[in-house]
Amino acid sequence: MKKHVFKYIIEFLVVVTGIIISINIEKNRALDYKNELKDQSLRRLAVNIQQDISDSKINRDIYLKGLNACSRVLNSSQELFKYDKDSLGYYLNAIYISGTIFVDNQEEYLTLRNSGFLELIESDSLVTAIQNKYSYHEFYKEVESFIRNINDELTNIVDKKVSYRSAGKGAIIGNFGTYIHKTGLSNKELNVIKRKQEILQYYIPMIKNSIKSDSILIEQIQNEII
Repeated sequence: MKKHVFKYIIEFLVVVTGIIISINIEKNRALDYKNELKDQSLRRLAVNIQQDISDSKINRDIYLKGLNACSRVLNSSQELFKYDKDSLGYYLNAIYISGTIFVDNQEEYLTLRNSGFLELIESDSLVTAIQNKYSYHEFYKEVESFIRNINDELTNIVDKKVSYRSAGKGAIIGNFGTYIHKTGLSNKELNVIKRKQEILQYYIPMIKNSIKSDSILIEQIQNEII
């Protein structure tokens, strides 16, 4: 009798052990599948971030041209008005047209966050870096909205004082016209240009920092999915 009981216990333990092993195998398979989905999402996120870097470099160059034009006009507006109205028109064109629209592509980040894949990322610093990146996007949009408001004022200046006829290729896109107004830029108009200069002096370093931090973020993602 004892032999039969012992036999049944052994058989029971074998069955239970088999069930536990099967459950663990299924859990590991499910976890491996989730990790693969997480890695796929991170790869797509890295592609999006690389596009952000490319866009940011274009935006940086546009704003640098605008900033240079602001400096030239603020430092030499009277001389340009007297002796080089073409250049004055050229710089005013660069100032008012230097603006961008921040494209906030958060789709892949939201997929990572809402699916719970962020919790599967092993590196805490990577999770923090991803969250920090997208937390700044709303602020970037606010800055660019402020720039667009200034550009509306600059457009009024250009429409009033710069010819619509082309005098040559513009610094950023399109063509520029020569300065045609009988008087130079007023103090009020120069103050508008000064505000544009100041916001660009503030925003350009932010763009440069975002390029640097995004590049580091891509490296962190690549290390995670290796």
